[in-house]
Amino acid sequence: MRAVVIHAPKDLRIDNYPDPAPANGEVRVKIAAGGICGSDLHYYHHGGFGTVRIREPMALGHEIAGVVEAVGEGVTHLSPGARAAVNPSRPCGVCVHCREGMRNQCLDMRFMGSAMRNPHVQGGFREYVTVEAAQTISIAERLSLAEAAMAEPLAVCLHAANQAGPLIGKRVLVTGCGPIGALMVVVARYAGAAEIVVTDVADAPLAVARTWRELRH
Repeated sequence: MRAVVIHAPKDLRIDNYPDPAPANGEVRVKIAAGGICGSDLHYYHHGGFGTVRIREPMALGHEIAGVVEAVGEGVTHLSPGARAAVNPSRPCGVCVHCREGMRNQCLDMRFMGSAMRNPHVQGGFREYVTVEAAQTISIAERLSLAEAAMAEPLAVCLHAANQAGPLIGKRVLVTGCGPIGALMVVVARYAGAAEIVVTDVADAPLAVARTWRELRH
């Protein structure tokens, strides 16, 4: 199958990748939509970020959604044809945080499209991905696959709002209105914020924020 693979800064290729059948407890998903994260751009422009650097070819992408193509033995909550978002995080399940139910704090997390490990964890900009069934979340029919691909960045904003506490009647400042900032505007809006102030150094994202503000009325 084909995959969007970064080899070095500014060296992005369409390569052929293995396409394994799902094993016990796994699901094979045909990818239909994917969002381009800031980390994907850092890999493309700079070969990484901070101390993280591309050391081998790696498929990019972790904001993905598609249609279940096949399921392995033991998978009962999904069947071929199901529309789903894919959680790019695969916790180890055995560290102290996983055992305490805080899987998001896993000490040995495998994250799709990440060069933090060697070998790297391959990303989701592929025709198909095979993942653990628990990483595959079915979606409502009214939700488009493009919208489902936004579930991962939206989760970042939902977590931020949860950390802030109740927003009903509050004034909210969103500093920077790229994709995460724009989603934060939506989250704050639906959480009942009385006023949302958005700042950015560029006009385009501010225009998006103004549009969403107008849709509120």
